[in-house]
Amino acid sequence: MRRIGEWLIRDWSLKLAALGLAVLLWSLVKADELTTVIVPAVPVQVSLRDPAWELAAPPTPPEVSVSFTGPVREVARLATERPRIVVPVAEVQDSVDVTVLRSGWVQISGALSRTRVDDVRPSTVRLVFDRVAARLVPLALPMRGKLPPGHALTGRIVIDPAFVRVSGPARRLAQVDSIRLPALDLAHLRDTTTLRVGVDTSNLGLLVAPLHVRVTVPVGLVDTTAAPLVTDTAPATLRP
Repeated sequence: MRRIGEWLIRDWSLKLAALGLAVLLWSLVKADELTTVIVPAVPVQVSLRDPAWELAAPPTPPEVSVSFTGPVREVARLATERPRIVVPVAEVQDSVDVTVLRSGWVQISGALSRTRVDDVRPSTVRLVFDRVAARLVPLALPMRGKLPPGHALTGRIVIDPAFVRVSGPARRLAQVDSIRLPALDLAHLRDTTTLRVGVDTSNLGLLVAPLHVRVTVPVGLVDTTAAPLVTDTAPATLRP
């Protein structure tokens, strides 16, 4: 026992270094071993380059499972650097398309030079497209309140421009007959006023241009010697 103890104590620093080197070499060998993992919930995205069409809905299914094979050191990075699948669509042939997913469409933020994609499940996704359309849509101007006492409209309210160009999916555009501007409050107007009004597009899901219009409200003092004018019911004039 004494000899064993002396052997353990003798050159202990060299023995400890040799043990550490052996553990390091074992780790490197294990890190280079090939292993296969399945990554679930990989998102499917679409890169659409056809300007005449838009994606009408998310891909179906929106997520798939991808099987990877590679060295342990590389495959372990998939836990933090999540992959994704990007489906390129250069030209739309039909409004509905079933596309086979390719391994080359799997994208990873970091370079995994020795890792390959073995399989994608499910292997297809359903894509639905909607043709892009554009047309002019009239603006509507709601009003609230009344002009201050002694004041009246001296003409018709003018919206310039009276129409905006709206573009987007044809089915959604067909449901739009006009776009309402924010309500115009008459209570504080005592003279002819031109306002810059924003076009609210938050709930449209469509592209609108221009995003601002000018609204001119002609207001003046009431001539008490003339017949009274109706001040709060005059409709807006739409000037193309």
